[in-house]
Amino acid sequence: MNLYKLALGLALMIALTSCDNSTKPVTVIETRKISSYDEEGNLHAVMPAEWRRVPSTKFRDFNCKFNKDGEVYISVGSGGVKENAERWLKQFGDNNSVIVPELEKIDVLGQQAAILEAEGSFTGVRGINIEDAALLGMLIEVNGGLITVKMVGKADEVKAQRENFLSFCKSIQWK
Repeated sequence: MNLYKLALGLALMIALTSCDNSTKPVTVIETRKISSYDEEGNLHAVMPAEWRRVPSTKFRDFNCKFNKDGEVYISVGSGGVKENAERWLKQFGDNNSVIVPELEKIDVLGQQAAILEAEGSFTGVRGINIEDAALLGMLIEVNGGLITVKMVGKADEVKAQRENFLSFCKSIQWK
């Protein structure tokens, strides 16, 4: 009998909470420190208030969303700036060679990081296709590895987040 009451209570709770279609305005009043792998990684950064954190995945140490479908994530991996930048551009159908010294640079972790930008039709590795998309990426070789921050979304939304993206990248620090 107790199992029946528990199941009935759970069904009632789900029905009541899932029927609320009202939207309520939310005001974000703070920014937060984030770090890779749920506070156990070696990096942290200041996340813009309008971004929202989503669970990390195998290749995304810090993973978040902005607006409806825009994504930003930090990856720590291997390879060079040129190879990874060219791989990202291929996701936009661009097979041109990247000339790293000609890319915009910003200061990250006391070094010069490359900034890569692209626009067009995006085809991601997980079958994601976005028309009128944009990429904003940061790549820096550090301690024999590569740290990247990649933002992908609708072109107008990525452009609107450019300053947040650059501030986020500049705030990356070692723990």
